[in-house]
Amino acid sequence: MDHKRISIDSLSAYYDFFPTLSSSPHNIAVYGFDQRGWGRSVKKSSENGLTGPTSLVLSDIHDFVLHVASLTEAKGKPLFLMGHSMGGGETLYYLLSSPPAFSNRPKLSGFLLEAPYIELDPSEQPSFAKVLVGKLAALLLPNTQLKQKLDSTYMCHSAKVRQDWVDDPLCHDTGTLEGLKGLLQRAGDLSTLSHGRHVLGIQTKLPCPVWLGHGTSDRVVSPEAAKRLFDVLAAPDGDKIYQAYPDAYHKLHAEPDGIAEQFAKDVAGWILSHGKQPATEHQPTKTGGEMKAKL
Repeated sequence: MDHKRISIDSLSAYYDFFPTLSSSPHNIAVYGFDQRGWGRSVKKSSENGLTGPTSLVLSDIHDFVLHVASLTEAKGKPLFLMGHSMGGGETLYYLLSSPPAFSNRPKLSGFLLEAPYIELDPSEQPSFAKVLVGKLAALLLPNTQLKQKLDSTYMCHSAKVRQDWVDDPLCHDTGTLEGLKGLLQRAGDLSTLSHGRHVLGIQTKLPCPVWLGHGTSDRVVSPEAAKRLFDVLAAPDGDKIYQAYPDAYHKLHAEPDGIAEQFAKDVAGWILSHGKQPATEHQPTKTGGEMKAKL
């Protein structure tokens, strides 16, 4: 069988991480989804990267959270939200945004971030001129596709994991001008917040405790920018933890030499320590992808 035809979806792309969380002794139920324009949400090549504007990206996250909440609340279980890389930036933006459409956002017991995209590594950062031209083009041709191949070198220390990422047909490296514009705008807003400046429509106050893990040698997204934003985030009762993983790359959940195992242990431990239903949204009590989706 041609290994390039083997698909890795939003959950299996995390290798042993989610099975570890969902099995004994942790027994944490895990739900994930493929972001619009990615993974198995795509039925034809013209849909690759067709995420839509930020409003649609956030609405998709909100609908997914509402769906999972309907499953967990019926069982009296606490709810956690988690995002990785692009999904980390998207879920963070979702929780820091306050449009009326999200007034019915379910209560969360905690929020977890794995190497969230606040800023790209300086070596990957597009120039100001390129960003400006892209934004202007997005106004005229929003659904125009643009392939942007990322370097796999710093995704993971494991050669197999890097090759899996390169070979995965569901990871198509294709965005649209509108989607890329929204991605850069959200990251820009979060970066602005990290410098202590005001951004219309988003705030620094989170509705629940937060845990953030980042590899110190990640050169896909910037750990320094993530830490800078983390420092200005306000969580209920100051309940927030930043966990640095020395010398680790971007995919903490798949890093070799015991790092992935320690990461899973840290995440599970934090979730279980906060596993009480919050009384209100503002009292303390993981997903989309990159999020290629993701809880």
